[in-house]
Amino acid sequence: MAGTVIDVTDADFETKVLKGAGPVLAVFRAEWSSPCRALDPVLADVAKEYSGRLAIARLDIDTSPETTQKQGITQIPTLHVFKGGKVVGTWIGPADKNRVVALVKPHV
Repeated sequence: MAGTVIDVTDADFETKVLKGAGPVLAVFRAEWSSPCRALDPVLADVAKEYSGRLAIARLDIDTSPETTQKQGITQIPTLHVFKGGKVVGTWIGPADKNRVVALVKPHV
């Protein structure tokens, strides 16, 4: 869906992120983490701004441990930009809109 943040799980991460058309920003997060929750409005804003050029997917590490382990996630939030199934950009830790835009801009 253009301009929105989608939630993904172990079941659909490969389809929606690794095999996604164009760049995908995958956000590894947990609902109990305040830095992760603080990112939600930022992600919504970036999704609108980059609608049609970037997909944004959120993955809850507690409900999708398989993907979390496969991707080597040890800290949250972790933001990976995937392009063609490969990680082309990463940011770990709290982020504001400028930080997220700086991460994704070279890849859109």
